[in-house]
Amino acid sequence: MYSRWVPVRRAVGEGSVYLVGDAAGQVKVSTVGGIVTGLRGALGVVQAILSGGASRELRTLRRELDLHLFLRRTLHDFQQSDYSRLVDLLNEPAKESLGAYSRDEAWKIVWRLCLSQPRLVLLGLRGLLMRRAGQQAAN
Repeated sequence: MYSRWVPVRRAVGEGSVYLVGDAAGQVKVSTVGGIVTGLRGALGVVQAILSGGASRELRTLRRELDLHLFLRRTLHDFQQSDYSRLVDLLNEPAKESLGAYSRDEAWKIVWRLCLSQPRLVLLGLRGLLMRRAGQQAAN
């Protein structure tokens, strides 16, 4: 699963090996989905090869995977009461946003949810603060 970006190109002898999908850690930690991200990684590698190194798809994929990691970390220390509050905050526009986009369009979902129900941002901040407090207590 994705924990940080893994460079997709590796030099092996005088050649190159490209990693995509599970081998490159391109599996969303929030949904444990990797088929779409793996295919996007493959497209990004093709773009990188054809352009000599640059790939818009790989940059976009990295941002998407970073967002899923951020969301997973935000929810990591949630308790049952936090999840209940999350569900209670889902008003009709928020539910429509969840139904309008796939989980592979996380940026669109998060943006629309924040616009339709700003209190979700506060709940997310609470989750991040709980996580940070737990990490400091462990040290």
